[in-house]
Formats: sequence, structure tokens, C-alpha cells
Amino acid sequence: MAIQEDKFNITLKVIHPIDKNALTKPLCIQGMPGIANAGKGALDYISKQLGAKKVMEIFFSDFPSHVKITPDGCLDASKIELFHCRDKSLKRDIILLTSDSQPTSNIGMNVLSKYIANTLKDLGVTMIISLAARPITSIKRSPKVYVTATSQKLVESFSQLENVNVLTEGIIIGMNGIVPVLSNSIHNIDGVILLSESCKMLNHDIAASYALIKVLKANPGLDIDLSALEREAKLQWETTGKITDKKMKHRDEKKPEYIS
Repeated sequence: MAIQEDKFNITLKVIHPIDKNALTKPLCIQGMPGIANAGKGALDYISKQLGAKKVMEIFFSDFPSHVKITPDGCLDASKIELFHCRDKSLKRDIILLTSDSQPTSNIGMNVLSKYIANTLKDLGVTMIISLAARPITSIKRSPKVYVTATSQKLVESFSQLENVNVLTEGIIIGMNGIVPVLSNSIHNIDGVILLSESCKMLNHDIAASYALIKVLKANPGLDIDLSALEREAKLQWETTGKITDKKMKHRDEKKPEYIS
């Protein structure tokens, strides 16, 4: 199925057909690439742990003009990927949404986000939880998580959880923000955005991904083992975090070169 909207082309490839009538209260969890890949890293871990099956791919003409070389030496195009699994403890279906790229233009981000919103509506999704980053300059062993949502009720629900704070200012750039908001504005799908403090100097802040999934274990109650990710986060802190932390403290302790 190909759709032309203005100058952009969107192509949906179905890998495994989903019987949307068989889905129970489908929840979408989104993690797109971004600062320190906090959200994408969390999404990839969730997908692996829950044994999610890829069901759809979305190709878009405004993705970056490059292709990825995979570890086995093959080529792979940029695309949106949708996975499906069922959380037995929650007794509901989970749609996992990620990509290895975001569109190159503001218009492209909005066009593709609208298409995704329509796709999720067609699947009967009732809520979207988007995982993203709040950039900081240093590595934190236990980063804070911030929440914003499409309703005050959702904000209050998540802000009562341990280590979750309400985001009260600023803007969220990219599809991690646009998809849940457009989905709510167009289709009245509930939207929550969780942002973990993430060191922008890292390619992947593992502690940030860990913090995000830990919130999901509390609400909506995702049944997932975090032990492997916890070990990776600890190792990253021991090899990188302590060194960076010492440098930051040393910088703060230095006397200013100029005193007025």
C-alpha cells in the first residue's frame, strides 16, 4: 500500500497480518532514535525480552539518504518497525514502535507521525507511551524520569511513581513527542511521554533506558526482567561514568581564571 501526501511517499509493508479484532486493549510503546538513544535502547530491550514479532515496516521518502550495513554484511534501508507481543500478566496486547532514523525535515516528521497515528488507530490502540530523553551533560547512575501527557489524569497517575517527576516547561522535538500528541488530537488516543535524564555525550545511555523500563514495570505493569540491562548499566557506569563524574567535579572545584 503506497500513499502520496504532497511530495512525500509512504509505503506500508505487512510482514505478519494482525487480526485487530483479536487484540485486547492494545498498548503502543514507542522508542525512536534520539539523544543517547535512551528510548530506542529501552524499546529494543523490551522487544527482545518479550519475544516480540515484527508485523509491519513503514518506508518513507524523507528518511536520511543512506543505508545501514548490518553485522552480517548485508544492507538495510531506514524504516519504521512495528512489533507485536502479548503481556500475559497484563492480559493485553503490546505494539512496539521504533526505527533507526527519523525524517530529515519538520514537515516529514509531521506527515509520517500522522500516518503512524492513523495506523495505530486502525489497530485499535488505546494508549501510546513514548520513551525519550531529557539531555544532560554528565552520566548519572540513577537518572530521574520526567512525565508529560495528554491529560492531567495521566500526569498525576505517573507522577505518583517512584523517581518520576512532572515536566512543567520546554518542548519535545521529534517523533517521540509528535506521534502521541497527534494520535490524541486526531483520534483521542491517550498519550504519555516519559523522558529520562540522558548524557548527550553517549551513543547509548544504558542507565537512562533502564530507568524508563523501570517506570513501565510499575505502570502499566510490564512483565519484564531487567537484570541483564541493570548489569550493563552498572558496567557502563564503572567504565565511563566514574571517570566523567571525577572530571566534572574537578572542573567545578577549579578556581575561576578571572575574578571581578
